[in-house]
Amino acid sequence: MSDVRDPRSPAPRVLVVEDDPDTRLLLVAALAEEGYEPIPALDGHHALRTAVAMGPEAIVLDLMLPETDGAEFVREYQEHVRSAKDTPIVVVSARHDAYEVAKSIGAVACIAKPFEVGQLLERLGRAIDNARSKAAT
Repeated sequence: MSDVRDPRSPAPRVLVVEDDPDTRLLLVAALAEEGYEPIPALDGHHALRTAVAMGPEAIVLDLMLPETDGAEFVREYQEHVRSAKDTPIVVVSARHDAYEVAKSIGAVACIAKPFEVGQLLERLGRAIDNARSKAAT
């Protein structure tokens, strides 16, 4: 879709936490096409195991998940991994209070479902660039 990412940079690992298979497939395909390394997770428990093991550079997060919701996943991840607070989170949710929840968990952006893929990619790219700049200083 865009040529924003520097091809010399390593592909950012992005954890995609989404329980809906069609939405997850769309997100994974769009991220891969843009040069990201998407890592899919089906629910909060799976996301926590994956995030702790792989250390994503960013997270695309649905809030309404089975068993452990998105906000609880973030709290548990931040308890287990010290650097997790520096991992940018982009919330993509249909939840009526998504913006408030996103703010409470420290998300850098919140996008309502249904969403535009281009908007998600732009916000995610900006969030990763900002995190990389902050880490470099």
